[in-house]
Amino acid sequence: MFSKDQLRADVADLLGVPGESIGDSDDLVRLGLHSMLLMKLSGTWRRQGYRVQSSQLALEPTIEAWAALLSGGEPAAEPIAPAKAAPTPAESAPVAANAEGDEFALATMQHAYWVGRQSGQALGGVAAHLYVEFDGAGADPDRLERAVAQVVSRHDQLRAAFGEAGGQRILAQPPQSVYRVVDLREAADADAELERMRDRMSHQLLDVAAGRVVEFVLTLLPSDKHRLHLDVDMLAADAMSYRRILDDLAAAYESDGALPPVGYSFRQYLTERGDRIPADEHEAARQWWTDKLPSLPETAELPTIPEARRTDPSRSVRFHHRLEPEGKTRLYALAHGHGLTPAVTLASVFSEVIARWSARQRFLLNLPLFNREPVHDEIDQVVGDFTNSVLVDVDARASESLVDRARRLQHELHSCAANATYEGLDVLRDLGKLRGSAVTPSVVFTSGLGLGELFSERVTRLFGSPVWILSQGPQVDLDAQVAEVDGGLLVNWDTRRDALPEGVMESMFAEFRALLDSLLAPAADWNAPLSIALPAAQLAAREAAETISASIAPRSLHAEFFAQATQRPERVAIVTSQGEELSYGTVAEQALSLAKTLTTAGVHPGDTVAVIVPKGHQQVISVLGVLAAGAVYLPVGADQPVARRDRILARGLVRAVITGATVDVPEGIERIVFDESVTGPRAEQAVVPDPDALAYVLFTSGSTGEPKGVEVSHRAAANTIDAIAEEFGLNADDRTIGLSALEFDLSVFDMFSPLALGGAIVCIDAGKVRDAAAWAELVAAHRVSVLNCAPGLIGMLLDSATAEQLSSLRVVITGGDRVDAGVAARMRAQVPGLRFAGLGGTTETAIHSTVYEVTDEFPAEWTAVPYGRPLSGVHCRVVNERGEDAPDWVTGELWIGGVSVADGYRGDPERTADRFVTANGIRWYRTGDLARYLPGGTIDFLGRADHQVKIRGYRVELGEVEAAAKTLPEVGEAVAAVVSGRLSLAVVGAESGQVVDTVAVAAALADLLPEYMVPDVLHFLAQVPLTSNGKIDRAAIRAVLERETEGLAEAEYVAPETALEAAVAYIAAQVLEIERIGVTTDFFDAGANSILATTFVANVRGLLAVDGVGVTDVFGAKTVRGFAARLVEREQVPGQLVQVARILLEVAGIPDPSADLAAARA
Repeated sequence: MFSKDQLRADVADLLGVPGESIGDSDDLVRLGLHSMLLMKLSGTWRRQGYRVQSSQLALEPTIEAWAALLSGGEPAAEPIAPAKAAPTPAESAPVAANAEGDEFALATMQHAYWVGRQSGQALGGVAAHLYVEFDGAGADPDRLERAVAQVVSRHDQLRAAFGEAGGQRILAQPPQSVYRVVDLREAADADAELERMRDRMSHQLLDVAAGRVVEFVLTLLPSDKHRLHLDVDMLAADAMSYRRILDDLAAAYESDGALPPVGYSFRQYLTERGDRIPADEHEAARQWWTDKLPSLPETAELPTIPEARRTDPSRSVRFHHRLEPEGKTRLYALAHGHGLTPAVTLASVFSEVIARWSARQRFLLNLPLFNREPVHDEIDQVVGDFTNSVLVDVDARASESLVDRARRLQHELHSCAANATYEGLDVLRDLGKLRGSAVTPSVVFTSGLGLGELFSERVTRLFGSPVWILSQGPQVDLDAQVAEVDGGLLVNWDTRRDALPEGVMESMFAEFRALLDSLLAPAADWNAPLSIALPAAQLAAREAAETISASIAPRSLHAEFFAQATQRPERVAIVTSQGEELSYGTVAEQALSLAKTLTTAGVHPGDTVAVIVPKGHQQVISVLGVLAAGAVYLPVGADQPVARRDRILARGLVRAVITGATVDVPEGIERIVFDESVTGPRAEQAVVPDPDALAYVLFTSGSTGEPKGVEVSHRAAANTIDAIAEEFGLNADDRTIGLSALEFDLSVFDMFSPLALGGAIVCIDAGKVRDAAAWAELVAAHRVSVLNCAPGLIGMLLDSATAEQLSSLRVVITGGDRVDAGVAARMRAQVPGLRFAGLGGTTETAIHSTVYEVTDEFPAEWTAVPYGRPLSGVHCRVVNERGEDAPDWVTGELWIGGVSVADGYRGDPERTADRFVTANGIRWYRTGDLARYLPGGTIDFLGRADHQVKIRGYRVELGEVEAAAKTLPEVGEAVAAVVSGRLSLAVVGAESGQVVDTVAVAAALADLLPEYMVPDVLHFLAQVPLTSNGKIDRAAIRAVLERETEGLAEAEYVAPETALEAAVAYIAAQVLEIERIGVTTDFFDAGANSILATTFVANVRGLLAVDGVGVTDVFGAKTVRGFAARLVEREQVPGQLVQVARILLEVAGIPDPSADLAAARA
C-alpha cells in the first residue's frame, strides 16, 4: 500500500521541490503538475502493479485523493506491463540489417490517417503530415546525407510501408533515397523556386505504400546559406516522434557518427498493448462511453462552405501567434494559480472563439492525446504514432468566467481521458451508429505543452531557425496546436483555406489573439464573464444599415385616407373587380356610414370587429369603416371552415362581425350586414385614435394547432407603409392591386399605401384569386404601377402575362416567403427599368421589416434574394444561444425590433412574454427564423428554425437543399421535407410543362451537397401548389411526398439476389456484429468505420480468395451490391468467385439466393 509520504516523494522528485512543501490537500496542478508528468507518475505506479491511469490522477490532483485511489487495492502479484531494460549493443543486431518484416496491424489513429488519404472521403484526399523549413548557413550536404541515413536506419517506422489492405510492414531499406539536394546558388530566381518547393511539399501525399514516409531536402542558396525542408507523414511519427527525428538528425550530423540502436520498437508496443489493458478496464470504459453517447452534443457548426463548392478543398493555410517567454511565464502562473493547466486554459480560450463563430454554443471538440505509455526504458526513443483522441463536450451556452469555463472543461477532459482505453475513434464509430451516419468532428485542438521544446537548441544551431511550418490532416477543417518554441509558446491554426467564407478565419484568429492577450494583461480578471465583442467593422456596418427617417411621423392608418377624401374627393380610390371606379369621396361616405352603424350597434373605440366578406372592394370599405369607428379590425377568410372561424372569433374577443346577410355568427356577437350598412346615416368624422392604439388583429397558424392572434398598432403598420413609400418614391399616381387575402398582412400595404398618398387600389374578384391571366388583364387595363405580393404569385403572373400587360409596373416588392433569384431576374427582364425588391418580415413586425433591391450587380451565384437591410425605424439582430450578436456568416435567430413590433398575441400572455423581449432598451420580436449577416450589413434569410431537421445525425437546413436544387437549370422550384425519416424533395420544371428527370437531379445534387444532404426520395410535380396567401403550400407537397414514400419502410431491407451478394453480406454482417445487412444499405450507416472496413476487406480477401480489392473500394461502393459488382469487374477467372461464394454459403448454412430464384422461375 502506498503511503502519503511515498506519494509525496515521487511528486516532489518530478516537480523538483522539497517534499515538505507539498500538503496533503494541495492542488498539484497549481504547483505545476501537467499531463506529461502525470503520465510518468502513472507509468511508474502501473509498473509496480497499481492499476491507475494519468487521467484518473488528474480528476482530483491531491496527495490525499491519490492515496485513497491507490489504497483501493494491493498491487497485482505480477507488475502490470513491466518495464524492459535497454539491451546492450552486443545484444542488438543493427537495425539496418533487419530483413523485411511481416505485415502488422495499424494503430487506431494510423487507420484514420490512412483512410483519410483516400480520395472520395469527406475532407479526405490529404495526408496527415507536418512540413517544416529551417533557414541557416554552412550546411554540409554529404554529412547531412549520412546523418539522414543514420536516422532512417535507427527508426524502423521511417521505413514503414502501408499496404492497400490496411497493414504496415518494415522495409530493410527505403525504396529510394529520402534525401536530396537542390542547388539554387546560381538560380535566376531562387525565391520563386523555393515558393514552388514549399507549395508542393507542404501539400504532398508521400508514397507511403512504397515506404516513403519522410522526405529531407537541403536547398543550397547563395552566400553559403541553406534551407532544410523536412516533411514527415504522421502515419509514421507523432509530434513527440517528430522531435526525436530532429534531435537524432542533429546528433548524427554533429558527431558524424553512428546512432545507437533502439532496443524497443513501435511494432512491439502495438503487439503488447492488448496485454497491458485488462479486459474489465476496457469494458468499463466502453460502458462509460455507451452511457454518455445519447447526451453528447453535435460538432461545432461553423459557417463552413460545403466541400463540393470549395475552389481547392485540400489547400491549407496557417495562422500563428507567438507568446514570448515572459508571456508564457505569466500564463503558466495565472493558470496554476487558478488550479488550471496551461493547456486547458488555452483550449478554453480556443473553445470560446469557436463558440462565438458556431451556430450552436455546445459542441464536441476533438482533443488528441499523446498516450505513449512508459513500458520500456527506451520508449521515449521510439518513433511511431502513439496518439489517441477524446471527444470533449464543450458547453458554452451560459455566460461565465474563464475560470469556471476552464474548470468544467478540465474536469470533462479528465473524465473522458480516464476512459480513453476505449479509444476516440471507437467512440465516433458508436456515435455514428447511434445517429445513423458517420460523425466527423472537424475542429481539433492539440496541445504539445509538457513535451519540451519543439525544436531543440542543437537543432536550430545546426540547421537554422524554423521559418515555415504547416500541418495537414484528413477529416479536419481547423487544427489548432500549441507548442513550446524558443522559450515561449507558438500557437498555430492550420485550416483548409476554402473551408470558410473569405475573412472569417482571419476574424476568428484575431479575436483569439485579442482574448488571449486580454487575459494576460496586468489588470486581467479571470473571474469576470468571458466576452468577445462583435468585430468593430461588422458592428459599424450594421449600425450604418439602420436608419430613422425624420420625415416619417407616428400616425394612424386611416387618417391620411380621410384627409385625402376631404382635400381631393374626386380622385379614384378604388377600382372594383368589375372596373368601376370609386372616388375618395364615395368610399369615405360609405365607410363613415358603416362606422355609424357599428357605433349604433354598441361598438366602442378599441373594440374588435371581424370582417368576413368576399374578396373585393367591400373588404376595403369594411376595414375603413371599422377604423373610422375607432375599432380594431380582424379579418377572417370567407372560405374558412366554420369551426376554425368560430374559434378565431372567440379568441379574438370580437364584438361585431361585418358580413353578408346569409352568414350566421355565434351568439353574443353582433352581425352587421355590409350592404345594409353603407347607405345609411354617416358618422360626422372618423375617429382618429392614438398611434399606439391597436389597428388590427391577424390570426396566423400556431405551432400548437390553435391560431394565434397578432395585435398590431397603428404606429407599427403606418411606419412600415411610410418607410416603403419613401424607399421607392411612391406617390398619388401609383396604383396597387389587391392580390393578397385580407387576412394576409401584405393586404395592409395594398390598401393603406395608395390610400394615404392619393393613389388607388385595384381589387380582384373572389372568383379570380387563382386566375393569373385575369390579374394581368387588370394590371394592363388599370395601369397598376406597384405590385406587392408573395413570390409564388409573381411566378404565376410571369407565366400568364405578356410584357405589354406588365409594362405599367415600376415597382415590384415581394415577401412573405423565400424570394427566388430566378423570379427577380425574369421580372426585371420582362419589364425594363423596373425596381424589384425582396422584403423580409413577419406578421408580428407589421408586414415588412427589411428590404433588398435587386440591381444589375446582383451576384450571379445567389439563388435567393436576401432579406437585406432594415427599413427606417427598424432594428435587426442575428442572435446566438447566449443572446449575443452573431458575427458575419454565422447562423442565428433573427430578432426584429423598433417601431414596427406588434403588441403581442391576443389572450396569450405566456407566448407574448416568450417571443417579445426587451434588450438594450429596445423591444424585440424573436422571429424563430434563422438568418445570418453578410459582410456590409446585409441580412440573409436561411429559413425557419423548425425547418432544420436531423438527417443521419447531421443538422440539415431544408432551405439549403432546396437552394442547391434550384441552381440546376432544369429545376424551377424545389421543396424539401423529411418523411418517415427520409429526406425527400419535390421538384418543378423551370419552364411550364417541363418534365424533370429526377435521376439526373439526384446525380447533380450529389456533386453540390454533402452525402448526408442528398435526398433519398425525389418526386416530380407539374406545378407548385400555393396557399391562399400565395405562399408555397408545404403541407400539400408533404402529403404528396408521404404518398410517394409509402411502402419504402417495408422495403428497406433488400435481400441478396446472387451467391456473391449473399457471401459479401454475410461477411459484412459478421464484421459489423449485426444480424443481417441489406444489399443496398450503406455500410457506414450500419456502423462501419475505417477499422471495420479494413477487417471486412481482409476477410473478403481470405474467405473469397480475391486480390486487388482494398478499403477504398468499401468507401467507393458503400453497399454490398456495389462492392460485389467491383469484385466481379476485377475477377481474373470467370465464374471462380461464384464457386467460392457458394462454398462459403454452404459452410455457413446460408441458402444460395440465386438457386432459390432459379427454382422460383422454374
